[in-house]
Amino acid sequence: MPDLHDFRRAIAALCAVPAPSDGSGYPSRFVIVPTRGAATTLARTLTGHGLSEEDLPAIVTRDQLYDALYARLPEPPRRLTGFERDAMAQAAAREASDAAGDLPFKVRPGLVAEMLRFYDQLRRQSQQVKRFEELITEALGGGDLDDRGAERLLRQTRFLARTFSGYESRAAGSEAMDEHRLRERLLDDTAAVPVAHVIVTVPDWIADPAGLFLADFDLLNRLPNLAAIDILSTEGVLASGFHERLHQWWPGLEELTAPDIGAAGPLVRPMLVVPEPTADAAPLWFTHRDREEELITIARRVPDQPDVALDRIAVVYKKPLPYLYLAADTLGAAGLPFVTADALPLAAEPSVTPVDLVLEALEANVARDTLIALLRSPHLEWSARLAPASVSALDRALSEARYLGDPERLRELASAWADRQGHHARRGADLRERARPALEAVRAIVDELVPLKAPQPASTHLRRLLAFLDAHAAPLDATHPAAGRERRARTTVLQLLQAMAEAHAAHHDPEWSVADLTTSVRRWIGDETFVTDSAPSGIRLLDDQAARYGDFDELAIVGLIENEWPDKPRRNIFYPPNLLKTLGWPSEKDRRGAADARLLDLICSAIKRVELSVFLLDDEAIVSRSIQLDEVPRARLSTVPRPTLTAPLLRDECVALDEPSDLVEPSAVRWLGLRRQRPPAEDPRFHGTTGPVAARTWSVSALETWLACPFKFFAQHVLRLEEEPEDEEVMDPRRQGQFIHTVFEIFFKEWHAAGHREITPDLLPLARERFGAVVDRALADARISEGEASLERTRLLGSPAAAGLGEAVFRMEAERPVRVVERLLEQTLDGPVTIQTSGGPRTISIRGKADRIDLLADGTFRVIDYKLGWPPDRSRALQLPIYALCAEQRLAEQGRRYSLGEAVYLAFKGPKRVVPLFASESSRTETLAKAQQRLADTLDAIERGEFPPSPDDVFRCETCGFGAVCRKDYVGDL
Repeated sequence: MPDLHDFRRAIAALCAVPAPSDGSGYPSRFVIVPTRGAATTLARTLTGHGLSEEDLPAIVTRDQLYDALYARLPEPPRRLTGFERDAMAQAAAREASDAAGDLPFKVRPGLVAEMLRFYDQLRRQSQQVKRFEELITEALGGGDLDDRGAERLLRQTRFLARTFSGYESRAAGSEAMDEHRLRERLLDDTAAVPVAHVIVTVPDWIADPAGLFLADFDLLNRLPNLAAIDILSTEGVLASGFHERLHQWWPGLEELTAPDIGAAGPLVRPMLVVPEPTADAAPLWFTHRDREEELITIARRVPDQPDVALDRIAVVYKKPLPYLYLAADTLGAAGLPFVTADALPLAAEPSVTPVDLVLEALEANVARDTLIALLRSPHLEWSARLAPASVSALDRALSEARYLGDPERLRELASAWADRQGHHARRGADLRERARPALEAVRAIVDELVPLKAPQPASTHLRRLLAFLDAHAAPLDATHPAAGRERRARTTVLQLLQAMAEAHAAHHDPEWSVADLTTSVRRWIGDETFVTDSAPSGIRLLDDQAARYGDFDELAIVGLIENEWPDKPRRNIFYPPNLLKTLGWPSEKDRRGAADARLLDLICSAIKRVELSVFLLDDEAIVSRSIQLDEVPRARLSTVPRPTLTAPLLRDECVALDEPSDLVEPSAVRWLGLRRQRPPAEDPRFHGTTGPVAARTWSVSALETWLACPFKFFAQHVLRLEEEPEDEEVMDPRRQGQFIHTVFEIFFKEWHAAGHREITPDLLPLARERFGAVVDRALADARISEGEASLERTRLLGSPAAAGLGEAVFRMEAERPVRVVERLLEQTLDGPVTIQTSGGPRTISIRGKADRIDLLADGTFRVIDYKLGWPPDRSRALQLPIYALCAEQRLAEQGRRYSLGEAVYLAFKGPKRVVPLFASESSRTETLAKAQQRLADTLDAIERGEFPPSPDDVFRCETCGFGAVCRKDYVGDL
């Protein structure tokens, strides 16, 4: 056929001729199509060509053809399920592995699934197991070559051959049959109900990944009592190599053209809609930001084309997701109904989430975040039974307790919290008390899941998982619109797990670990599809396979990006292409030629108009256009430009402007009124301005947070939001800081109690010894892991490669000549302080605590601030200069006349451990003056209510815990 127009007319012409019937009630004619979506589309096309519903042939996919032929056999044995075949293959692989000895890989369920897929491919290529081994052995030189790579491949080939033979023995010994034994039975059984006519509308698997295999063509050629076979193809696909292969398989094949079967019609050439040309380019396709914008553009232009009915418009993609999810928010939001013909992956159904949550909890050793996710899942019973506040309290309490997983650790925490219940009651509404209901639920969950962590037979694993999911599923609201879909998805998952358990119990029940369980369950769910309901009419959303079978006035082919167009062939993990060619695998050239032909056929298949589109971002990752777009000029279509469409169309766009209230549902009128009263986006209230904030006493560290990012200060100290807890294998920076401060405080108290003051060079060995003892005691009391304790010990005491923080503290003091008179440790500096500003003196109230203040013999004092990370930028620093100012004024209030002599950071990171705040007397005055003005400006901005999201360093946002509530206005401004 020259094109898909004649291709579809030819199918209709052949189907219009009545097929002889034997009165058995089985269909006498089959039309083979690539997918179920193609079958639905072709049925609609045939009725459009005048065939009645009763006269339609049986339109089947390859798998459905085998099902239909199996049903015609007299008293056939049952079919093996995919789960049974997989279990048999695992048993065969385990046996072959034991016989092979030391293999260079481990036999896992995922690998066995690939092996079974490879076996099916071989048999569908009419290759027997023995011949497969002979061909690979011959291609590798018969094993005589002194080549380690070839020897490894030979060992692998023997292992695969043993596995395939073992699988065949098990399948033959069962009371059921797989596809390959069914094919043999169909060729041998002449008593089966005959088929009168088969119309093949797909090429082979080389020309089309959804095509038939050599064994399928052989079956059709030799099927007993089959009266007639017609193979339909376009000229482009035939010329890609399919024509030559057909004549190799079926010499003397009769060739007919469209006029020969009465399918010729007028030449139809659609217009190619393109963007308006520019001075230096005339593109043949539209370029959009992402997939959503592709659909939005279609939604904008459809109402402007009254000459085309919605049912005659098709949006064509290579993969259904995420287009089917985006359609509701784009086409649906524009009031355009749409029809889907594709089954969705079962794994994409929300009802499957509990399976993944349970598996994640097992993999993570029931870590905090996985348990909280189980409690919050709306698909499980606990979300309705527990108060959200109790779940949040448990989340926070487990985080503070540094619970990182382990059922025993959870039980210990629960017991300890229960023992201290009376102590917490005296403290009022305690976090752990609020968490009690959620904690009891978690304990019950863990008790049920713990048995799944132990190695046990696969069927036991699966049945326990099935029982857990069935027992704890949330009750369905029968009145909810999605209740039916939810029920079907749940049933599908439970049936899948039950079938897996039964298959393993019957054929191969190995001992599984948690990793084996999660891998197998996720693989099977990932392979399963789920049919969803669709509107009866509207714009058709189709994949490229189904679109070939539909008569459409207009086609929009979307998502033409690399790695999707053309289809990316499934990679064979066992052999390189040169060895696969020995087994009959095609070359990339053969595949690519057929893929280009199919795309050109599709582009020319519309009746009136066709447009192509690509996008730039997929999940925020930059993507490239498909190289197949270079073939578009070969279609030789006339082009018509279309201007860019920007008029508002989607519901939220219209409402944002000025949609009349009478076009909105009554329940939304009030919301619409509020929406219209909303101030413009430029209003300062949308960008961090809240209005005046009452004056209050702030801590200096909080004010330093405002300098780093005003919005983070607002979220943390004004709104008092809590950052989402994060589980870390080591202490978080806040706890690390508290730990180090405590260690130094204890050391210096003990140092003074022993009669020492300053640390001199002579006392350095003693100081190191005693500091090491303090560190060891503190680590023992901290209840942290051995690895973390080693890390903290190195941080404080150092290693042969670098000095620790303790050494930096001691050397700093030992190198200074002035004697220490007194140390003020963790000194509180709360209260009023007078600062000098550009507007004159000003007294403010602050809160703060200095890590250490040393009073020196020369009448000066030294302020020290410990920093786990890098020291702050002097231009933004507040704590050290303001603490120095406060200390001077507090000492004066006590009648102790000390002046600031030195202010230093002791930093664990950076090129220097000791970093002074100022280097000279002149810089001291300037640094303190700037810090005081910065403090006054910060307080004034806070009282004005200025909290813009403007971090001093955009990289702060990567670790900020308030990203979910931040507008990130700084993007593009930094």
